[in-house]
Amino acid sequence: MFRSLAVAMAVVSQGNMRTAETHLRVTRALGAVDTGMELAESRLAEAAARFVVAKGEIDADYAEELWYGTYDDEPVVIVLPPADGRAEDSLPDGIAEALEKHHAADDGDNIAGAITLPTPPEGWVIAPPIGLARTAQGQIVTAVQITYVPPDAEGRILVIATGYDWDYSRETWVTRTAQQDFSITKTVKHAVLGPSRMMIGRNVQVTGPLGVRYDSAALDTLDGPPLVVRSDFLGLSPELDAKLEDFYGAVLSDDTDGDNRLRTGHAIESQSLAGLNLTDYDGDEEPDAAFLDLTSDGIVDEYDVFLRHFDSNGDGRVVLSAALTEGTAHAGESPEFELDNALASLIDSGLPDRNGNGRSNGELVLGDWDWDTFDDNNGDGIRDVLDMDTDDVVLGYRDGVLDYRDRYSKIRGTAYFRAGRDQWETSHDEFGEEIGDYQQFVQGSIVPERGDQPVIFDASDAEVPEFTTEHFAAATLTLIDGADGTSFAQQVDEQWGDDPIPTLVESTPFGSPSPADWYLRPVYQDMVFKDVTIPMGTNALFINCTFVGVTHVEAYTDNTHASWSYYGQQERDVETGDLFWKYPPPPADSETALDKSYSEEGAPGYEELPDPLMVDIDLNKDGSTPDQCTNTKQLSNNLRFHDCLFVGSIVADTPQNYTQVRNKIQFTGATRFTTVHPTEPENAFLNPDPADLNDILSSSMMLPNYSVDIGTFNSPPEQDVRLHGAIIAGVLDARGNTEIVGTLLLTFDPTFGEGPLQDVFGNPVGNPAGFNASLGYFGTDDGDFESVDPADLPLVGGVPIVGWDTDGDGLV
Repeated sequence: MFRSLAVAMAVVSQGNMRTAETHLRVTRALGAVDTGMELAESRLAEAAARFVVAKGEIDADYAEELWYGTYDDEPVVIVLPPADGRAEDSLPDGIAEALEKHHAADDGDNIAGAITLPTPPEGWVIAPPIGLARTAQGQIVTAVQITYVPPDAEGRILVIATGYDWDYSRETWVTRTAQQDFSITKTVKHAVLGPSRMMIGRNVQVTGPLGVRYDSAALDTLDGPPLVVRSDFLGLSPELDAKLEDFYGAVLSDDTDGDNRLRTGHAIESQSLAGLNLTDYDGDEEPDAAFLDLTSDGIVDEYDVFLRHFDSNGDGRVVLSAALTEGTAHAGESPEFELDNALASLIDSGLPDRNGNGRSNGELVLGDWDWDTFDDNNGDGIRDVLDMDTDDVVLGYRDGVLDYRDRYSKIRGTAYFRAGRDQWETSHDEFGEEIGDYQQFVQGSIVPERGDQPVIFDASDAEVPEFTTEHFAAATLTLIDGADGTSFAQQVDEQWGDDPIPTLVESTPFGSPSPADWYLRPVYQDMVFKDVTIPMGTNALFINCTFVGVTHVEAYTDNTHASWSYYGQQERDVETGDLFWKYPPPPADSETALDKSYSEEGAPGYEELPDPLMVDIDLNKDGSTPDQCTNTKQLSNNLRFHDCLFVGSIVADTPQNYTQVRNKIQFTGATRFTTVHPTEPENAFLNPDPADLNDILSSSMMLPNYSVDIGTFNSPPEQDVRLHGAIIAGVLDARGNTEIVGTLLLTFDPTFGEGPLQDVFGNPVGNPAGFNASLGYFGTDDGDFESVDPADLPLVGGVPIVGWDTDGDGLV
């Protein structure tokens, strides 16, 4: 939750440096200042990090409360023990007290001369001097004293460091002082964090720690594997598959730390490698030596096996297809890997800032750098060749070959699990068999930060903090305030006129082999909306539309009724295509009673039925409320955006319950997200209002408790979903060309007997493991029950097509 803001540092020198000895004392005092400022920054960061806060944004008032320890019980604040394990008599109330306790543990005794400290004003932390250098007799002759000033009106903490060096001739201290401002903010260290199961498929990489809070044990010791990770390299060729199967057999038997890699110098982890290297996979009756450390990092992982398999000339690198070498130093070389350009590009363009200087290059497309995908690295307001960092290319970024410089990993960070390893491995599969080793579900190398563990089970709340919809309430409302344009109806009328809006019958989820419901969608095409609120009950399909600024999706938030997802549910006649009610409301007969109004008093089961759904919406337009609702589609929003451009953010009202059939948003086709219009960056109407830009940059997508789908199995190459900031959803599935720069936070915690895991009588149904976040392509056999197996898709024009979309236009 801490980030420092660098400011100018003023160092004021007093006195004339007339002798070399005086100059040395001044230099030592300045050195003490530098040391003190680094120490202060470290301790302030450590103290702030001890306070794990539920509040989404740290404003100046809340920074002051954290400083003094005067925050309320809600939102929750968890105070952690010291990171270095030092003993404390009690946990601190606030950041100031945490600093005091840390500095009290320092040794400042036996100084050459007294350093008088002023009486601290209220809230100030004036730390005792810290000795930095001593004489042979143990006397401190160089020291630093650090003072922390409480947060100002902007929430900034001023740190003052005073360096001391003892002047024997004058028997006094030579001092120098510097000061620096720091700001407190909240950050989430995880790349992905959520309470539901997670599945990470092929051609997906995660850069940052992974936090999986899923530990449902209502039906078994664990109701399904918390994490499923698929190898990026299985399925490329039968021979490579055989090698990888043997490699993962060795991982299951020899890997001691759970990183899915085998250290060549480790007595246990290396014990199978020599034998595997004697195996003949290509049938030439010679050992293939398929498991060598081609990346020279002392480790053999599946990337080494992949490189060794496709490196036909033994030069330690794999040349990519002509499309990916065009414009690089390797253009014209014979390709060695052409089977999967998406995977090749993912690895070759991974870690764009390879020299760590804060400058990242954009995309190289068919030999030309796409400057629109670059950051303004030099700050001149123009994205062009001057923003190029050629050193990153030298270090392997988009150079047309794969080798050790690409530093491949599937997960770059620690994988945290709320569940215990024994809990996972002693659970049972659908046949009643014990699961066994969890690593059979988790493939791909896990490379943590230096000194960190690759996998942590039984993770604490501090390691995998809980996030609920309440944590984002303030940020959601702030973003919604930006949707202050003219009404949706007015914006439509200005562009469409009086002609009736066309409609389309469509299943949800789109393309699913087992639709949960059907919608008669209005279709809005080729329109531009700015700072618009999409009214509840719209349930539309938007095609080739542009959404500028903040797009607000309206919904009725009190959706806690047990029959909420069933009211208005429809089925489709396979012969006529007509829709009909699955549970028609009274006075019609319904196979299932959704509430007491569907039955009669005294009838069997009547008392167990819920009361009718009454809402504070004038549904019948008689001027009074509450009204009974028998069709919750008119209170929710199930939307699909196809080939749309978002120049800004999308945000929704937060429903209390997760109802994936009603509150669902799907992005398909060549959907794009950006903050600057790609072709008209100077057009004020087609770009966000400057006043909204900071809020937009904080999150491209804030959809708590919504079901969100990005892409389909036949997502076109033009799909370019680039999300930034904190991406919030109930559950999210992402496929196709999707990049999240920031943190993906999921809010829906599937609990047996609650929300969608109960029937109309409140009885528990289903399995919490059926609600999962999927990054990449999965089928029903993998646990993604809304999906289809990619291998089963029909080919139309050589392209696998979802459902009945035979011409690839996204329409059924």
